[in-house]
Amino acid sequence: MPMLRFRPRALSIGQAAALLPVLWLLACSTLPPDEETPAIAGAGFAAESVGYLLFDLESGTNLAGLQQDRPFVPASVTKVPTVAAALAALGPDHRFATTLHGTGPLRGGTLEGDLILKGGGDPSLTTAGLMDLAGQLRTLGLTRITGRFLFDTTTLPEVPEIDPAQPRTAGYNTGVGALSVNYNRVQRVRTRGRSGEPGVEHWSLSDAGRHRLDRATLDHADLDDPSLSGPDSADAAKPVWLPVRRPGPVAAALFRQVAAEAGIALPAPAAGLTPPEAALLARHDSAPLVDLSRDLLRYSNNLSAELIGLGAARGIDPMLDLRSDPLGRSAALLSSRLMVSAGPVDWQGFVLANHSGLTTMSRMTPRQTAALLRAGGPALWDLLPGEDEGRAPVPGTRAKSGTLAYAKALAGTLEAASGRRLGFALFIGDEAARRAFDAAMDRSRPDMPPEARAWIARARALQAELLALWARRY
Repeated sequence: MPMLRFRPRALSIGQAAALLPVLWLLACSTLPPDEETPAIAGAGFAAESVGYLLFDLESGTNLAGLQQDRPFVPASVTKVPTVAAALAALGPDHRFATTLHGTGPLRGGTLEGDLILKGGGDPSLTTAGLMDLAGQLRTLGLTRITGRFLFDTTTLPEVPEIDPAQPRTAGYNTGVGALSVNYNRVQRVRTRGRSGEPGVEHWSLSDAGRHRLDRATLDHADLDDPSLSGPDSADAAKPVWLPVRRPGPVAAALFRQVAAEAGIALPAPAAGLTPPEAALLARHDSAPLVDLSRDLLRYSNNLSAELIGLGAARGIDPMLDLRSDPLGRSAALLSSRLMVSAGPVDWQGFVLANHSGLTTMSRMTPRQTAALLRAGGPALWDLLPGEDEGRAPVPGTRAKSGTLAYAKALAGTLEAASGRRLGFALFIGDEAARRAFDAAMDRSRPDMPPEARAWIARARALQAELLALWARRY
């Protein structure tokens, strides 16, 4: 049988131009290479559940992709654009301040007026910071006040929980406010009295020590703990971390305790405002924003992300109306800035519902995430942790992970075997399973069912397999 022979024929300029859209579509094909296909199937995922984009960091050339333009739930990968926007808006050296003000003169160790503790949205404020403020008062010679002890949280709006669709008792779904301390969590401990009667105590814990919170403080803080009325069991006897809904009263009560330890007597705290004429008595500054950002990307604390995002939005537009949906409105402002800075990318479907990613309402595509990584440059890449939730998926990886039930994300940089530095955005999600999970959720119980944990384990294993594959290939 004679062989078929094809003679190459030169294309006219018009024919070549007509082929450009076809060639572009082929270059952006969502069909994965053969090596990725069995890896995805072997992990038990359908191809439509996975999206990724692998690209060269130096040239920006896309190397591999699957569903690059499908929006996925980013979970805590949201913290990457939050950090990028905050650093651009506030600068890496920005510090958040917590201050003390007095409304009268200081005579003979007595402040003749009110003492006001004002929050500045410091995401890292702990008991040690409050001790620093109390120590500054002692240096001034202050031991008592004649007026009121007030706390001022008006710098930022107060939000009772990050995501109303998450479990209410989850320690990661705290309230958000300008005066937040010890990450707005308290530890509940069941106790037994001398006669064996059951009781319960709540403690604010930090590296500087533990302080017991009284009932009045807890009532003002709106501490939600339905498990207190449940049956006594072995599990109930274990210490439990609970979120604080209104953090201002807890921070003020805690400062009152550390002030007493420093020899300063204060009355019970009450909410109030700082008058313009009040004198600055003490100031505690956070670490620089660049250091807070590094810790945020490593430890993924949701409260820190929300406070940093709110602070960045305030820095961009001090008059921004945040009276309704403050997390969503401030995240929308940061999103608009990010879309401009990241350049000409299709931003359809890009939604940040808050700053931490603790929500199923946010959406990002692999291509959009890659654009944000490229725009952030080495200053952002070097802040990314070299691990995924305590594990290093592949040596040389620096990435931010995101995890919710039926949503797993990972984005960052990868050092290939050739020494080439690559960027990637990788998402795995099952939205149908997530909707069923949400419909069946008991908001009084923060524990995740075994089937959701098993899904996350499979997704994490697939992420590591794909990263190892890309490192070998390139």
